[in-house]
Amino acid sequence: MSQNPTSQRLDEVRISEYAGRIVRNWYVVLVAVVAAVLLVVLNTVGTGKQFQGQATVFLGQPLSPLGGSPIPNTLVANPTTAQAYLHSSAVVDQAATDAHIKSGTVLKNHTSVTVLAGSSTAKTTGANPNIQITVRGPWDKHTVTTAAGSLAKSLIAWASKYQTSKIDLLNAQIATDQSSIATLQKVIDQAQQQVDALAHQSMTPSDRASISSTLLSTIATAGSRIDEISFQLTTNQIFVASATDVESAGYVQQPSGQSVSATKRKSSLIVAVFTGLIVGVILALIWDAIRRRPRRTAEA
Repeated sequence: MSQNPTSQRLDEVRISEYAGRIVRNWYVVLVAVVAAVLLVVLNTVGTGKQFQGQATVFLGQPLSPLGGSPIPNTLVANPTTAQAYLHSSAVVDQAATDAHIKSGTVLKNHTSVTVLAGSSTAKTTGANPNIQITVRGPWDKHTVTTAAGSLAKSLIAWASKYQTSKIDLLNAQIATDQSSIATLQKVIDQAQQQVDALAHQSMTPSDRASISSTLLSTIATAGSRIDEISFQLTTNQIFVASATDVESAGYVQQPSGQSVSATKRKSSLIVAVFTGLIVGVILALIWDAIRRRPRRTAEA
């Protein structure tokens, strides 16, 4: 069904009329565009350069106490929990104090915590995600780096509580094993000295053989015990290395700072021009309607 030609002509008349109003009030559109551009320029003056501090943290992968399979569904495996921890008042306030920033609230407004896209495999592999901490604000490079580093340090300590306790217990056992080996070695050394001294003592062969047999038995027993403890010591040292280098949270990217652009001025100016153009067209139509109203009243 074809459209009514009269209706088409009326639509064309309306469009032409609106276009004419805009052309007649072109200066209103121009003022709106210029005002929008000036607002963007004034907003970016003095804030063209800021500093950004950034650190990336691996949340760790805790294993079972005897170094077996990974422990699933831990608290730190949930990146949302890590983000909530980093935004807690105590953590942010401590970072603000370390970086000499006015308050934790100010620092929180300039801090973002991101779960890296590459760590999305954590759901399928069981590995914990990587967390990127970014502090961007009107401070110097040292301040933003210190703030990001303080937040990262707190996150690492929080995510490694289990691993830290495990390392402490293993180190205590290692110290006990080393002390036991040292004591047994002294027993062996003393028994060996007594065996060597028997050759210079006057006694019957049977007495010498009896005493030597007892001393050699002591040496053999102590040596066998040292072998057992040494194996246990080596195993515990391997567990400590695993807990330290594999299981514990740590840095993927050390805290660092750099100068960054606070705003993308070019794109902001383009947006400002289009925004000013739209607002200017609307204002031009409104201004034309206001100007024509007194004329209509006078004619009436």
